[in-house]
Amino acid sequence: MVTIFDFTDYRAYLRAYFAERKERDKSFSHRWLAQRLELATSNFILLVMQGKRNLTSSLCLAISEVFKHTKKEAEYFENIVGFNQAKTGKEKGLYFSRMMALRKNLTVDKIAEWQYEYYSNWHHPVIRELVASPLYSGDPAALAKILLPAITPQQVKHSIELLTKLGMIERRGKQYRQTSPLLTTGPEVNSLAVANFHRTMGRLAMEALDRIPREERNISSSTIFITGEMFDTIRKRIEEFRKELLGLADAGQQGERVYQINFQLFPVSKPIKNKG
Repeated sequence: MVTIFDFTDYRAYLRAYFAERKERDKSFSHRWLAQRLELATSNFILLVMQGKRNLTSSLCLAISEVFKHTKKEAEYFENIVGFNQAKTGKEKGLYFSRMMALRKNLTVDKIAEWQYEYYSNWHHPVIRELVASPLYSGDPAALAKILLPAITPQQVKHSIELLTKLGMIERRGKQYRQTSPLLTTGPEVNSLAVANFHRTMGRLAMEALDRIPREERNISSSTIFITGEMFDTIRKRIEEFRKELLGLADAGQQGERVYQINFQLFPVSKPIKNKG
């Protein structure tokens, strides 16, 4: 049975619903649905499923009536449509929060919500690094004081629970070890979650200018005038350097402090067309 609360992509939901409904009811078709929705184009919903058309608020309500959604299901459907069609990260975050609120107390997979929370709070990846260290005593209060800025012991406990649920760490006796993260959400949620992570770490980088002594940080920038081909080369070099840094950090030596390294490469002008 297709359940709307299992989806964060409304187009995927429509495809799943349509396939299941077609199995039960041979008369159900795109033409039949278009007639019920009073659409001029018989294949409009098919185009929506393919990502070639979007839904309006009024059409969302009409679809919920035809699908006999409950009030909660109709509200969730309206929000996943808003989430998928939103143009900015702020809009997506608003709709996603509403979606997660509607999913509370439901027996559905919570990975999307947990992963979203992981990337939305800067201290989760930091704790993932620290909690697996042999130097971690198991005291959340002590770990909370190590972070810059400091957080509460309750936040440390919640973070460890979250990391365990996501499969990012596992307990071995009194210690924790890092494991491969369990990431099973769709690209829309992943994109929003990672964007939130970059915003948060960007904010911490700005705060570090005032909070962290110069000898303990390295923050620099360059403004360059390049071609599209040079941009691709630089982007590739950044990715190669990032992997090299990860290799250095994983060389087997015991760490003593967690650092955050950010890379930003973005345009600050529009392209200049060559007129010949």
